[in-house]
Amino acid sequence: MPFATINGHSLHYTDIGPASSSSSSPSSPSPHTLIFVHGLGSTQNYYFPIFPFLTSYRCIIFDNYGAGRSPFQAGTETSIPSIASDVLGLLSHLGVDKAIVLGYSMGGMVPTYLASMSPDRVEAGICIGPVHPSEAVASVFKQRVPTVQAQGMESMANTIPNAATGPATTALQKAFIREMLLAQSPEGYCANCRAIELATPPEYANVRCPMLIIAGDQDKSAPLAGCQMIFDQLGTAPERKRLHVLKGIGHWHCVEAPDEVGRFVKQFVEQL
Repeated sequence: MPFATINGHSLHYTDIGPASSSSSSPSSPSPHTLIFVHGLGSTQNYYFPIFPFLTSYRCIIFDNYGAGRSPFQAGTETSIPSIASDVLGLLSHLGVDKAIVLGYSMGGMVPTYLASMSPDRVEAGICIGPVHPSEAVASVFKQRVPTVQAQGMESMANTIPNAATGPATTALQKAFIREMLLAQSPEGYCANCRAIELATPPEYANVRCPMLIIAGDQDKSAPLAGCQMIFDQLGTAPERKRLHVLKGIGHWHCVEAPDEVGRFVKQFVEQL
């Protein structure tokens, strides 16, 4: 299992080279490099269901600091800016100057944050169910902290797979979500809850690169209205941004509808 120490964080990552290369080495030429940032309660495994659509590209996936296999250490910052800094640090560590940044849920704030703050490092952004910071959102995630501190991750694993998915989600898909939740350390999960609670909206108007937003019409965690608001505020030219809505899909898009998400991402990248 490869780990990289980035900004003092030990990050577990996977670096997948394009399948068209005879060696499939991560360093083999690829027309685009994509880096994936997962959301609260998930891991890099969240994205693997869509990778069959992205075999032509270099894909870099990592467990956020304090999530999955990336260990949490008390006293270290966890915030949207720190996650974004880890993205840039990991790209530099792997010799990548510029990438397509793809983020989901909490991680969905990172593409717009980086596109507005470090535009020279972002070729394009893809936001899947992006969370828009607000007082209501802050309250929801603030309330989760004492619950997890008292009851552990089982409190989330026993509720989220049913409450945050669409009506067609299968038992197997819910089991996968449950397993990702149980892979979290309570301390890391709470730190990431606080990162959402304290987050401020990215400067959407300063985003100029091509952008894709994918939303679920049954998503209660990142409602369609919020995704539409983000889309409308982006400074990207109208012809360079897209909003796709998945019908009947909740908040776990790549698990609930991997074929739809994979096709939308592939089409967007092919058009860059």
